[in-house]
Amino acid sequence: MGPAMLRAGGAVGAIFAACAVAVALAPAAVASPVTPSSEPARAAPAAVPPGPSTGVIGIALSGIGTPLAPPRAPTVKPYSPNCHTLFDPAFRGKCITATSPAGTVAGVVEVERGAFGGQERDLVWRRQGREWELALVHVFDNPGLPALLWRLDLRPRRPELVFVMPTDLPRFGHDLDVVEGSGRVSLYRFLGEGFADVPRPGDLVTYVPGATEAKPADGYFDQTLISYLDGAWRVVSQQYVPYKAAMTQHKAALWAPGAVAAS
Repeated sequence: MGPAMLRAGGAVGAIFAACAVAVALAPAAVASPVTPSSEPARAAPAAVPPGPSTGVIGIALSGIGTPLAPPRAPTVKPYSPNCHTLFDPAFRGKCITATSPAGTVAGVVEVERGAFGGQERDLVWRRQGREWELALVHVFDNPGLPALLWRLDLRPRRPELVFVMPTDLPRFGHDLDVVEGSGRVSLYRFLGEGFADVPRPGDLVTYVPGATEAKPADGYFDQTLISYLDGAWRVVSQQYVPYKAAMTQHKAALWAPGAVAAS
């Protein structure tokens, strides 16, 4: 464990402890259950919750696994500060730009106009002088709910793009993808009909239904605290919390004070 991990122990531990206290008190705070149609499927919790995966603590995370991929061929468009000029004429959608020391990027979520069973395109364009150059692409057919997109200082004073790919359930996400100013995905996290919170810049807490993981933990959410330390996103702490307790922390697919939604 590096020096930064050790130095972060107190502050980061306090964040995770606050989450743990909240979920510990949650059963008393839940007045009535949310209807099944608005929550992920669940099973009765086991008598003993699964133990934490201690082997993941401290590992560096990356963008491996993201659905956003480099385009098959170079594509450029004239630069304009108005990212709406990047929409294909046959599509409509939303966009937002982010500028950091690593560069300027524009995120686009566009859906084919007036077409049943058409396409959704999730795109990242990077500014190269007087042009926008296509950096990342995710295209799929028959879209339901569109992807969510924000500009967010997930790291202090470093605006980045954050995509949350959708599920069939509003306010939950399938995966979270962070794109830095270079046009590279710096962090990918599977959510599996879960959600994420940003308690402060540099920290991210994800909640993943145990039933969607490789080794199911029905009735529990995998609660993981991720922090930016030693130049990388790292797992700082992980535990399983009861379903109802996790849901008391649920506000949206991504809850992050200061996030600016694409429009």
